[in-house]
Amino acid sequence: MSDGPPEPRAYQRFFAELKRRRVFRVAAVYGATAFVVLQVADLLQEALHLPEGFLTGTTVLALLGFPIAVVLAWAFEMTADGVVRTEAATTQEIDEIAAQPASRRWLSALLGLLGGIAIATAGWWVLGPKSPVDRPDAQVGGESNRTIFEQVDTYTASLAVLPFVNRSADPENEYFTDGVHDDILTELSRLEDLKLISRTSVMRYRDTDDSIREIARELGVAAVMEGSVQRSGERVRITVQLIDAETDDHLWAETYDEELTAANIFAIQSDVARQIAAALEATLVTTGQPTSRPPPTESLEAYDRLTEARFFLASRDEKNMRRSVDLFREAVALDSTYAPAHTGLAESYLVLYSWDAFTLDQIGPVVESSLDRALALDPLLGEAHTARALYLRNLGRFAESQREWERSIELVPGHANAHHWYGIMLWELGRFDESRIELRRALALDPLSRIINTNAGFGEYFARDYDSAIANYLRSLERFPDFDYTWNLLSLAYSMNGQHDEAIQAGRKAIELSPGDLNYSLLLASVLARAGDEAEARRLVESMPGADPTRIALVHVALGEPDEAFRWLNVALDEGSPFISELLDPGYDPIRDDPRFQAAMRRVGLVE
Repeated sequence: MSDGPPEPRAYQRFFAELKRRRVFRVAAVYGATAFVVLQVADLLQEALHLPEGFLTGTTVLALLGFPIAVVLAWAFEMTADGVVRTEAATTQEIDEIAAQPASRRWLSALLGLLGGIAIATAGWWVLGPKSPVDRPDAQVGGESNRTIFEQVDTYTASLAVLPFVNRSADPENEYFTDGVHDDILTELSRLEDLKLISRTSVMRYRDTDDSIREIARELGVAAVMEGSVQRSGERVRITVQLIDAETDDHLWAETYDEELTAANIFAIQSDVARQIAAALEATLVTTGQPTSRPPPTESLEAYDRLTEARFFLASRDEKNMRRSVDLFREAVALDSTYAPAHTGLAESYLVLYSWDAFTLDQIGPVVESSLDRALALDPLLGEAHTARALYLRNLGRFAESQREWERSIELVPGHANAHHWYGIMLWELGRFDESRIELRRALALDPLSRIINTNAGFGEYFARDYDSAIANYLRSLERFPDFDYTWNLLSLAYSMNGQHDEAIQAGRKAIELSPGDLNYSLLLASVLARAGDEAEARRLVESMPGADPTRIALVHVALGEPDEAFRWLNVALDEGSPFISELLDPGYDPIRDDPRFQAAMRRVGLVE
């Protein structure tokens, strides 16, 4: 037995030769350099608006150059005489390198490996599979989703206006009290750098025992306003106070005791907004101070009708919403120059349309005439621009709708529903990054809205990010466990994610909470079809021929029956459906490449 060192193995000789020829070092330097070059190329493409192919071409060149650099490092070396072919090493030289401590050999190999990983990572980053929001099929109808993802606006001040207390002897004056509260919120929503919590969220604190600090913490605000309204005979008394949530100090307080007239009510509301702006150092939008605008009506009776109509509309109960239509009509009859009453009438019909209570043809004439009249009376009425944007979106006139959304948000930046509905349209167009921005703004302004909390997840569903959608829905259900809409959307996300048992369970829960909703039953049918229960899916769809045609079409897509799916899609296109703009729904993916589907997308206006 020899006492000398063991003979190097073949792989040790090979690694020793790689080290001698400095292949590892070249790989490491090349990989690190290429990674930096690609980062710079990415910045240049964005800053100089270079074509999309610039970064891709740079990456391809970097990837192709890596094996070339390694081969050249093996074959050649730099000497005092220039570049020469590397001479073969003697056995003794190889043995000396191979005999070096293992730590030194593996350090060289590790450097080379890191270089390879760097260049591979760069290639995957640019050329690898895209996230759902970067897919070409997710960019329909709008600009590329590679736009810079903005952050939600930062605010210089934040405020929650708690429900006002009705100090009147007549409980019927609750409508009036809520109306004053709602109008003050509307005035305050014109402050462009104020995070103002919307009515939906603050109404949860009516008659609450929670402290100001607890409420502020839950809503994420620094200040809280309380108020009360007392209506008695020909007088009205409105008391308001602004409180620092952290210190409980009063920042501002005022009592208005005036003759009960519409003009005085509006003057009080405008003054409150102006005083709050001064106290919180917030900025009014540049369209003018609230006091520069004339009162929208001088009819107290018309104002009463409008406040009652808004109360019924906010309930989102179909019977109450139909009652709101009658009340808005009465307000218009009492004062035909009352722009918010015309706007409210249009809003009522648009909400009822979204509930499948009317067709677009049925509501179109009254919505158009009401909004034309409202904006002729008051071009700065942000709520009228919001309603018109929603109507145009339903007509598939997306470019016009976007202009109206932007004008609405410019006029009333604190209007949560404007951000919410605009976000919905953006996800329907496949502009998912922009949609997330608007939905996050809406959620910041209305954090306790169950519909906005839920729809934030629907955007992720449309982007095919099912795990994120499911997580969002589950969080929403922790706070609103009995919201049938969330259970329904959770069912769809589970189904598209291949979690069929969970999807069926969630779909049945939605129907249990809202047994009369045909859409939920049909969407469950599509879930059952994807899960393989075709018999039950067919039974459900055949028992509801009068349901929304887009929902019937989705069932036939899931059943693998494209001809029948297109028959029902054509019915939706011809007769109208509030869901026809949702053609980017993942449920349509199996027929998305069919020329008939592209034709449907063009008819809706989602592609040119």
